[in-house]
Amino acid sequence: MTLAADPAVGGFSLDEANELAHAQVAHVAAENGIRVLSIKGLVADRYRLRVPRVAADADVLVDPARRDDLCELLALRGWHVRREREVPSLTGQHSVTLIRDDWPNDIDAHHRFPGFFAADASVFERLWLSREQMVIANTTVSVPSRGASAVIAALHAVRYSKSERHSLELRDVVERLRDDFSSQERTEFFDVARVGCAQWVLRDLYDQLGERWQTDADEHHRRVWQLNRETVEDGATVSWLDAVRSAPLARKPAVILRAAWISRADIPRNDPDRLPTRREAWQHRALRWRRGFAALLRYARVTLR
Repeated sequence: MTLAADPAVGGFSLDEANELAHAQVAHVAAENGIRVLSIKGLVADRYRLRVPRVAADADVLVDPARRDDLCELLALRGWHVRREREVPSLTGQHSVTLIRDDWPNDIDAHHRFPGFFAADASVFERLWLSREQMVIANTTVSVPSRGASAVIAALHAVRYSKSERHSLELRDVVERLRDDFSSQERTEFFDVARVGCAQWVLRDLYDQLGERWQTDADEHHRRVWQLNRETVEDGATVSWLDAVRSAPLARKPAVILRAAWISRADIPRNDPDRLPTRREAWQHRALRWRRGFAALLRYARVTLR
């Protein structure tokens, strides 16, 4: 039994909306021959990789060659990209966030997952190779294996490990690997991390489990990953600083101006057809400048200590 192409909308909960979103993505993808895996969120909950909680969105990992195709097909069903300008990212752009005005959640369509340093296509192929099936909202949905899902959960937790919640979730993954995983599931975990070049990122987890790891990220990737972890709450500001630093001298003023100034048309909003008023635009700029200044102070403390 599969979900209808466009389920009726009517005051459902965030948890229900996420299940329906995963089901709808799987339905659209299957109809059009697109390979997609539901990840994180309710998948991690069902695999008992964390204490269950309601996610804010539905995350999927799409065959990198077909992500744009999937987004276009979802647009026909009311999902659209939130209006906002493209900004630099320390770890690179890895997903597109889709919203639907009458739904309470988002869909995050990933073509890569931060923490994997192997080629996007290679990572997806390895995850797809050992995929499993879950029934979500009466729809058969493809998901990574439990071992592979544990790698994704660990990478996400490590990236945000300054957060107490994510530190606890990383501890949960370690405990599951040590006490609850079968030998086959543990082997799957370490093989996915190896193929995905994620051993260095997960080195603390390896150490806790008494497993050997290799430095499978080059110096640039290691620097970017560490900086991102230290400043993850200030990601946009730090990414702009990195863009200014790496820009040619003649381009630096233009990059600084673009970082500091945002036009009315580029102000983030759900409705792309509604231009913010001038007052709303100045309020948004003032808020960005305050946040940016605070982020600069935190960045200085991190880099100077």
